[in-house]
Amino acid sequence: MPVFSQDIGAVFHKNESYHFLKTSITKESLEKFQKQGIVEIDSEDIVFKKTGVFEGRFFDKKIKKVRVINGYLSIIPPLLAIAFALIFKETIISLLLGIISGMFIINGFNLFYAVRDTLSEEIVSVIATKDHVSIIIFTVLLGGMVGIIQAGGGTEAVVQYFSSKIKSRKGAMLYSWLTGIAIFFDDYSNTLIVGKVMQPITDAYGVSREKLSYIVDSTAAPVTAIAVISTWIGFEISLLNNLFHQYGIKGLDGYTAFIYSIPYLFYPILTLVFVFFIATTGKDFGPMRKFEIEAVRKLCQLKGEKREDKGSLALGLIPVLVVIIVTFLGIYFSGKGEEANTIREIFANSDSFASLIWGSSAGCFVASIIALKKLKVSQIIEGWLEGLKSMVLAVVILALAWSLGDICGILKTGDYVVSLFPENFPMFLHPMLAFLVSAIISFATGTSWGTMAIGYPLLIPIVLNTPYLFASIAAILSGAVFGDHCSPISDTTIMSSMSSGCNHINHVRTQLPYAITVALISMFFCYGLLFLHLPPFVDISIGIFIIALIFKYIAKPVEDCYENKGN
Repeated sequence: MPVFSQDIGAVFHKNESYHFLKTSITKESLEKFQKQGIVEIDSEDIVFKKTGVFEGRFFDKKIKKVRVINGYLSIIPPLLAIAFALIFKETIISLLLGIISGMFIINGFNLFYAVRDTLSEEIVSVIATKDHVSIIIFTVLLGGMVGIIQAGGGTEAVVQYFSSKIKSRKGAMLYSWLTGIAIFFDDYSNTLIVGKVMQPITDAYGVSREKLSYIVDSTAAPVTAIAVISTWIGFEISLLNNLFHQYGIKGLDGYTAFIYSIPYLFYPILTLVFVFFIATTGKDFGPMRKFEIEAVRKLCQLKGEKREDKGSLALGLIPVLVVIIVTFLGIYFSGKGEEANTIREIFANSDSFASLIWGSSAGCFVASIIALKKLKVSQIIEGWLEGLKSMVLAVVILALAWSLGDICGILKTGDYVVSLFPENFPMFLHPMLAFLVSAIISFATGTSWGTMAIGYPLLIPIVLNTPYLFASIAAILSGAVFGDHCSPISDTTIMSSMSSGCNHINHVRTQLPYAITVALISMFFCYGLLFLHLPPFVDISIGIFIIALIFKYIAKPVEDCYENKGN
């Protein structure tokens, strides 16, 4: 299989052709290796001329071939997958098409090798990573736990309990939002737990699963990105620390820079505000409103039917609380060590993926013990297996999304997107441009962490000694969050639709108008006004005011059966 790399000297060690993106090789790096006697290739040809095959001498002085791929080819796989998914509403086929097209490019436009490597190498290698295996295990175990809870009647008991507390659709949505805010420490835990817990409750109040998916997806990544203690914090700090060290920045560390950037996290903050408006006003617009009207219509037809009291509230609530507590404690103790004394350091050093497995395993065990009061062991196992089966399709989609993300990494899609934007522009526009670039990268690749890994080293050095440093750091993180929770190939987007029991493409189609609305407000009315040097809270206030206008003049209410008992 061909190799792509920015570090040319590290890959020329096999007797085969090596493939490089034009955007992944700099003239300076080629000249550096030429001086070391490693490469004998005209760097002008490699970097600036058209796609083709070039020859040179390497370590063993034998002639090798280097095929240079034009950067525009790197955006074809994600664009194909996203376009086909939105048009034809077939997630699996669309993702497969994107992966195979990427492998087709990587394998020198050989379709046979593209299909072969997709099935035998790419998907298998991506699934086999520790982090991805951990997420799959956590996902299926959580599904198994929910299966036990449903078999024992715990789900119905939870619905009946909250029916006495929640009086309307608005209340159900607000509870979902608050639950998402509460699980701030990890976005994976947030999406799976909130969706699974709130799904039966929102169903009972006529909230569409598309709406629940949106609420879940639009609280998980935004609240985790804002939190000063989360599983994201270590990665963000390490990127910034490496950057500051590389450029000799003294007196500023990554965590301090992150803290100073929080007021400029306009998109995550305004997204949480937008969800709050949706929950408290009961208004919607765009495709979401159609799904909400249909959900209310179905509820009104069923209104008045008596629910069967057949379950235990303990079975419905205790296992979920165990998952949350054990996961949190797992993160804490896995990160605690001799060198990790503060909460921030502990979270930065933690093994969040192992903690997810511990939490879901404990939840399954506790659910099984409680269910023994009502069910036989064979019934518990049957319920657990049914829960596992419900997750199979989602796991397949996750694996394909990861594979496509890996393809984008190999093809340097993010680097190419960055290369499209001009280098010389007014410095006060840098945060706005950084947000736009990051949003495009994250939407195209489906990864927030990958976007930060690309965006920080490429975009931040320009503003290191300017007043726009912290705003630009926040803008890159904000753009990364945008794609993380609305790209159809993002794992958290998939997990949100899966945990909420929603069709994945319906989730993407209904969420995009809301996400794009907040993104435009953040870009033009917050980052775009930074040249006025207003305090960040003023920019946020302007954004909130515009959101309020949207809900006053554009969004329309959806009738609530619980609020119109006389009808």
